Amino acid sequence: MPTYLSRWMLILALTATVFVYLEGLHGPFLLDDNIHIAQNRWVKIDSLSWSNLTRAWDSSFSAFPSNRPLAQVSFGINHALAGLDSWSFKATNLTIHLIAGIVVFLLARLIYRVLNGSEGNPRTAQLFALFAAAFWLLHPLHLSTVLYTVQRMTQLSTLFEILGLASYMFGRIRISEGRSGAAWIIAAAPLAAIGFLAKETAALFPLLLLVTEFTLLHRLPSAHRRSFIRIVQATFIALPIIIAVAYFVLNPGYFSYESRSFTLEERVLTQARVLWTYLSWLYVPDISAYGLFHDDLVISTGLTEPPSTLLALLGLAVLAIAAVVARRRSPVFSFAALFFLASHSLESTAFPLEMVFEHRNYLASVGPLLLLAHLIVVDARRLNAASVARILGTLLLISFATVTYIRAHTWSSVERFALSAAQNHPQSPRANFMAAQVFINALAVNPNADPSIANTARGLLHNGLSADPGCINCLFGLVVLDLHLGQVPDRGTVEKLRTALRYDAVGPTKVTVSQFSFLVKWQRSNGVKLSGDDLESLFEAALANPGWNSTGRASIE
Repeated sequence: MPTYLSRWMLILALTATVFVYLEGLHGPFLLDDNIHIAQNRWVKIDSLSWSNLTRAWDSSFSAFPSNRPLAQVSFGINHALAGLDSWSFKATNLTIHLIAGIVVFLLARLIYRVLNGSEGNPRTAQLFALFAAAFWLLHPLHLSTVLYTVQRMTQLSTLFEILGLASYMFGRIRISEGRSGAAWIIAAAPLAAIGFLAKETAALFPLLLLVTEFTLLHRLPSAHRRSFIRIVQATFIALPIIIAVAYFVLNPGYFSYESRSFTLEERVLTQARVLWTYLSWLYVPDISAYGLFHDDLVISTGLTEPPSTLLALLGLAVLAIAAVVARRRSPVFSFAALFFLASHSLESTAFPLEMVFEHRNYLASVGPLLLLAHLIVVDARRLNAASVARILGTLLLISFATVTYIRAHTWSSVERFALSAAQNHPQSPRANFMAAQVFINALAVNPNADPSIANTARGLLHNGLSADPGCINCLFGLVVLDLHLGQVPDRGTVEKLRTALRYDAVGPTKVTVSQFSFLVKWQRSNGVKLSGDDLESLFEAALANPGWNSTGRASIE
């Protein structure tokens, strides 16, 4: 394939990506977007002066290393150039996605070069890289990372990690060919460090280098500058991993589960099933399975509860062992499997994070999708099935683009987003609550609206409570719904809310702190209100709960 033709095909893939995402750019800020951007006065700078950029750089509510200043300053730049226009923020995210797709293309080219050297077929190399980049650019699993504005943190971290990986690999290739490559290798470290300033998951970079060395780069001739490569491996890979392990051993507070409704053991067991779910989403797109809310997931409470837990654990063990054993005969499979597992080693292991998030696959998917492209282009050619495989690959690519396009339409308005989430995840308390909010907001705009709107909202809130009797947001929603209808809130509901606020797990996934400010504002309006004693007791119950983080507690106070 001529170089100019491959460039035009890459441009075509980038253009198709813009097209399928275009409608979704009109969507509003959602959830954490409001905390980090829309309601963050430090981000709302009006010029690119040094003082304003510094202010945006320091605009996070979290302390190092969770402050993510690079992402925060990028939000500030967006605001300085276009104000609080969600379209411009999302368009910036899409631009970052396109740039990252180009880097995935370059990374695939480098991997083919490592595996085939001068004997490789340039046409096959180009086609392999094109399929890999197109799969990654158009995959529907990445849509929430692109259109959920705050996930720019994940995007920037991933971009600089794969840039660093490509730089490191290019330097290793050049040295193996007897040319200068030290500068490219050394540049990998600052690139990863830049990614760390966007999100701390870039700390995985040494582990990704280890995977790359173990599965791919060991194949390169090592006669040139062997001592330099050994020093680099010790400095860039071994030493950071040892320091990281020591750091977490000395700081066990990172594994505290006080604010979670599940235990460390339950999370680790459940994540085994979650990882296989991620892989199924990567290879078999299912629009009804995607979404921001996955609190309908059944928690694994033991090896056989549910039975799929043990199967998932055994499957991961087999996958890891097979990847190690196959590194010489099937290096791309080995790289894909170990890269996927390594990329999830922070967010899908013992740390007390939410169980499921799509954006955790933004980096991790690079390995499995490279493998898919390799099977379609390279392996199929060896089996004399190139034409059939490429047709199937193209059809799969079209299916990715179609599902992404449909999802982008869903994300183009908060109403579509919320109602779709509740439809696809009817057992999700968070999805039901957000959908109920849509109908409650409709009542707020028009108190004389069709009574069925109130009934629908109440039904959704009760659905959420059926799935999770401790759904504090759902209890809040029932109280607010009654107030909008001019009714005194049900006494039993208020009592349940007070008890839940005092004793149940709290946090951003369980209760939206803006509910408290809403109740205060409602007390100043005309119409039916909570009694002063009830309102005060709700605040007292919430503040007596030790589970709040500093941001949540400050918002209530």
